[in-house]
Amino acid sequence: MTTNRIDLLGDVDEQGRDATYEPTSPWWLSGTPLEAEHHRLMRRRPVSIPWSATTAGALTDAARARLAGTWMRRSEAEYLAITTFSVLAIDLVAANAPADVISLCLRAGIDEVRHAEMCIRMAEIYSGKRQLPPPGMSSLPDDPSRPKLHQALANTMLVSCVSETYATTVLSATRDLTTDPTAQAVLTSIYSDEVMHARLGWSYLRHAIEIGGAGVIEAAAQMLPIALRGVANVVERERPVGEVTDAVRAHGLMTPAEERVIYSSCVREVLVPGFEALGIPVGTSVADYGDVWAHAS
Repeated sequence: MTTNRIDLLGDVDEQGRDATYEPTSPWWLSGTPLEAEHHRLMRRRPVSIPWSATTAGALTDAARARLAGTWMRRSEAEYLAITTFSVLAIDLVAANAPADVISLCLRAGIDEVRHAEMCIRMAEIYSGKRQLPPPGMSSLPDDPSRPKLHQALANTMLVSCVSETYATTVLSATRDLTTDPTAQAVLTSIYSDEVMHARLGWSYLRHAIEIGGAGVIEAAAQMLPIALRGVANVVERERPVGEVTDAVRAHGLMTPAEERVIYSSCVREVLVPGFEALGIPVGTSVADYGDVWAHAS
């Protein structure tokens, strides 16, 4: 996975800034002087997006509707993820997390704003309509009775270690089957950010174990099945109506059945080995998301 990322991002400048940046959704802005600063933040994008290269015009109405629904659903998830990292940042500050962990967590929230903008524009490309994701907030587990370190650790595992690590695997696989240049560039841009979002979680988990010892390992073991189930719920949820044809797949979409297999493989080959390497008991995680779960209808 790392090799693919280096190959795809080989022409990006050292600062990760997109010199060809253009406002993604200018109609979703305040109309105030804040816009200039917003564009400066959004310009820090690892991959330039060839918006005009889209091949959406060659698709049937049914295929466009299916893709519009999918990209709109993605924009909703990315929009909610802004609040996810905001809440996580509060937990990290309460736990006196290191400054680099906090700054990367807050940067991840800004990344999610950019992701939401790109997904909204993709939805507009396929539907011809300008829609906004509905307002809302992510709900993260909150147990005031447990130590602040354990609270921060638990939500870091859910948000970053499990969710964002899985995101890198499913985005990588989806991108590999995508041939539309616009969709592929958007998926690559999001993927490159998710790699850092996942790294944030694993780094903090190691730090928490170093300072919290056996108590943190026990708390992590208790959180692991909850975190895995939380992401599995997302994989299992209903999808927009419409057939996943070859034409649709070429624009960044795979079937729910394929995503189940990818999550199962991610648990077995990435997540469980990662937690075991840190000394965290994984219980029945592999069996819970093994072949029976992966191939369930």
